[in-house]
Amino acid sequence: MGTRPQLRFLSIFVPDLTEAAERYAAFLGIEPRTGSGSAPSPHPFAAGEPVVFDLGEVCLALYQCDGRATHPGDVGIGVGVADAGAVASAAAAQGGQVFFGPRPLPGDGREMAVFVMPDRHFFELVTEQEQE
Repeated sequence: MGTRPQLRFLSIFVPDLTEAAERYAAFLGIEPRTGSGSAPSPHPFAAGEPVVFDLGEVCLALYQCDGRATHPGDVGIGVGVADAGAVASAAAAQGGQVFFGPRPLPGDGREMAVFVMPDRHFFELVTEQEQE
């Protein structure tokens, strides 16, 4: 697989982004960051841009669920990889269902693939430069 995959972001889909952003800012004790960081923006299954909290090496990205592909409570584990296609293929070989990509993220330059493993955990792969 080349370089080691890195946990970069968690996508949390919420029914009301404004209310959720206020709640998360209050309990985390921090304001959202400017820009999306490593989180996809736009996300192919969200109704708009994210609200992102920088939690160190990992960002927490709140997205308004779109009601078709995503619903309140859905969570995606965002992993930075060197080759989204190769990792998605490896997941499919282990029983995962790839249902998006890999495809370029509009205006981003990275590729994204999304799959769900048989245990119902969703992974969002985003290509990134080689990490040490």
